[in-house]
Amino acid sequence: MNQSRWRALRACVFLSMCGWIDGASAAQERVLTLRDALALAAQRNPDIAAFASQSEGARQQAALHVLRPATTLEVQLENFAGTGAVSATRSLETTLQLSHIVELGGKARLRQQFGDAGLEQIDAAQNAKRADILAEVARRFIHVLSDQEQLKSTERATRLAEQARDAVQQRIEAGAASPVFLSRAEIALARLRIAQEHAEHELLSSRVALSSLWGDDSAQFSEVRGHLFDFPDIEPLATYVQRLGENPDLMKFATDARVLDAQMRLAEAQRTPNITLNAGVRRLEGLDGQAFVAGFALPIGSGRRAQPELRAIKADRDHLQFSEQSRLLELKSTLFGLYQETIHARTEAQALHGDIRPQAERMLQTSDAGYRVGRFSLLELADAQKQLLDIEQESIRAAADFHTHLIEIERLTGAAVHALADR
Repeated sequence: MNQSRWRALRACVFLSMCGWIDGASAAQERVLTLRDALALAAQRNPDIAAFASQSEGARQQAALHVLRPATTLEVQLENFAGTGAVSATRSLETTLQLSHIVELGGKARLRQQFGDAGLEQIDAAQNAKRADILAEVARRFIHVLSDQEQLKSTERATRLAEQARDAVQQRIEAGAASPVFLSRAEIALARLRIAQEHAEHELLSSRVALSSLWGDDSAQFSEVRGHLFDFPDIEPLATYVQRLGENPDLMKFATDARVLDAQMRLAEAQRTPNITLNAGVRRLEGLDGQAFVAGFALPIGSGRRAQPELRAIKADRDHLQFSEQSRLLELKSTLFGLYQETIHARTEAQALHGDIRPQAERMLQTSDAGYRVGRFSLLELADAQKQLLDIEQESIRAAADFHTHLIEIERLTGAAVHALADR
């Protein structure tokens, strides 16, 4: 390879590497919103992606239900390879006939209804699964958002501890404090750095847990964006109770009931027997002639044989009805508990973030200024710092609980996940 071509090749490789690095940097700088996360999961989640093939398989199965019984071609050979007059093929009788089952009682139409109900059942199950996945996306998004806030709070606490350590150093150099207080300050700083490292690891784990829902195991985004301390209005409990009818689980009960009803109608139609008609031609070798043959077959006792299946389907239908009632009561109880927890979490978060946190901020400022002039001890300053950190972390937890509970309420009532998504 000559020198000029070698330089050109190196330039191409260099430009390609620069483009790859720029692309990777752009991916890492991407800010993700809840709406983005929901869209990615809807497009790329493996379970949701499998719905298309599952539905296609169900449609093909439903197409089989509407097929009518096939016509049968029968060939019979009689009176040959015997002895005497029927030896060899001298008296051979060959019958060629077609047999066809004539369905009575509208069975083809009922099978189609059964197949359609099965498709609705699969759609309902897929909708429930999709709602579960999207709700999980929202929950994990809130987890990442709260971990981000926890890390920011811990980083701030670490900076405050560093400032406190520096202040202690200055007082020691001025002869206004004992060197033992520097050890205390260093210990407090070291513990906060450990807490900060733990918060970083927690954030990394929650980011990967979120992105895995759309098949990404490396979390190709820099941060998530949302307003953790923005609390949307909560509707009255009675409104949510009325919406329980849209719950995906209850919708599945409805489609399961339609499947059983269609199955029962089909089983009742089995009481009406089908008629098998056959017709053909027979070759009589001994007479050197042909003759037409025809006949029909009618099963006996079809109604009696259909009874066990009908009773089994009715038992399944009754069991389904009781299960639906039990599930509805369970949902109402769960909804009531979630509603109370949501109200409490909002009250707690608003009080901690809006009222108590500013007081803790002022107390810390006062303690820090007082410590620098010798009015407060290092213990009082450390206590003020710890109190602010605890309040911040408790407010973050309460805000995350509020949004998580609200997501679950929306999931129970069949609503689209919009908490934080529209903000």
